Amino acid sequence: MSYTRVLVIETPLSRAAFMKTVRNTEEIFKKLKKDKILNSYKFIEAGDRWLLIVDFDSKANLNKHVKATASGRQNISESGGQSWFYQGQVKASG
Repeated sequence: MSYTRVLVIETPLSRAAFMKTVRNTEEIFKKLKKDKILNSYKFIEAGDRWLLIVDFDSKANLNKHVKATASGRQNISESGGQSWFYQGQVKASG
């Protein structure tokens, strides 16, 4: 059973400023994927919000990801932005 986590980010930063943050954060995600903590990740721009969708094999890997990306979430709140998390188990069907 895998775990998926969706982070919704709303920030007052311009698109260019936030993309700079995304590029810096992407290095962390590439390392987590290489270390097999993270199965996949995707940043999606949705109007004035951003979605980050990440997928893990286990809840333990999800917790490792949360610890590794804590500083990035702090940067969002310091910029005056907000973020929401939705997470849960994903069961295969069929």
